[in-house]
Amino acid sequence: MPTIHIHPRLRAVASSYRIGGTAPAREAAGRVYVSTTATGVPGVDFLAVERVVNDDLPLPLLNEAEQHLAARLMTRSGLGADEIAERLRMEPRTVTRWRAAWKTGVEEGDR
Repeated sequence: MPTIHIHPRLRAVASSYRIGGTAPAREAAGRVYVSTTATGVPGVDFLAVERVVNDDLPLPLLNEAEQHLAARLMTRSGLGADEIAERLRMEPRTVTRWRAAWKTGVEEGDR
């Protein structure tokens, strides 16, 4: 199994569902808006993450750090592992494995 290393600032951001010091905003229609004014996490395109979370087609390809953040935000929104995996172009078992790691507080790179 490959080791996944997550930038410590991204882990803090994603685990608390806060980006740039503010919680992602959700309007009445259910869209998530991510603060892009404080982009202090290297290698994370918050606009790309926002597009995937909101299912704005065509969906951009995300790097691994962006996938983790998007998966956490979509999990928080109540989406199932199958739908999250489809948007992130991965296997549902990967999303399920990530969720189990989040619950225990142990990321794969920490073992």
